[in-house]
Amino acid sequence: MKKNTLFVMLAAALTAVTVFYACNKVENELQPQAPQEPGAASAYTLTVEAVKGEDTKALTDAGTTLTSSWAAGDNVEVYSAGNDHLGTLNPAVSSTSSTTLSGDLTTVPAEGDVLTLKFRSGNYTNQKGTLEYIAANCDYATAEVTVTKVTGNAIQTTPAHFVSQQAIVKFTLRDSGDTADLNVGELLVNDGTTTYTITPDPPATPSVLYVALESFSEKTVTLSAHAGSVYYDRKADNVTFENGKFYRVKATMTPRVLKSLSISGLDPAPSYYYGGAFQIEAR
Repeated sequence: MKKNTLFVMLAAALTAVTVFYACNKVENELQPQAPQEPGAASAYTLTVEAVKGEDTKALTDAGTTLTSSWAAGDNVEVYSAGNDHLGTLNPAVSSTSSTTLSGDLTTVPAEGDVLTLKFRSGNYTNQKGTLEYIAANCDYATAEVTVTKVTGNAIQTTPAHFVSQQAIVKFTLRDSGDTADLNVGELLVNDGTTTYTITPDPPATPSVLYVALESFSEKTVTLSAHAGSVYYDRKADNVTFENGKFYRVKATMTPRVLKSLSISGLDPAPSYYYGGAFQIEAR
């Protein structure tokens, strides 16, 4: 009789344990889980060792070259071989031409893919004549890298060697006798295809202007400028400017001359303008 009672008590205890375990398991299975956002893209981190061209970029005139550096806020855009925009990289601030670029991509490239990196844009039409303006607006440079390794969400590539997509020219403007600086209000540079308009703004020195130009070879270049009410010109043939190069040009400018003009029989007398400034009223 005692054995039967003990057996019943043991069976009841086992049943209670089993029910508790089963209930606890169900409760655990019913705990709310954090839902995944539908369509949410994974972020893939791209890290690139980068160097800007030593002979142009950073845009501090060191006498015979322009030195390079990377600043906070410099953005580098990443594109696939099909020109799809994949993301934006940011540099570690550096006082030299070398830095580490890193940022997130929403599409993971495959090992062996070639990516194009672009810094700034090639908008050169209107400029202010300073290195600061060129650095902030039209210091366009590109680089190609190859993806070498994709581990989880980390992407590694070959180093990026940025090549400037423009020449930078330092024009020193002088009068025709090379005896005085010309403090111009505007300079036009024409290569036969494109006209670049440079309007000096502080801290620009009106007689020394830095200009970013798209490369060209053996073209005729015309400079036009005005200082006060006087207009000046200078033309040079067989000029070549290469991308990624820094040039220093001293331009002696010749004032425009309106030759004698004789008109009769007109009333009222017409007014004539040359180079945008009033020159003479015919009589």
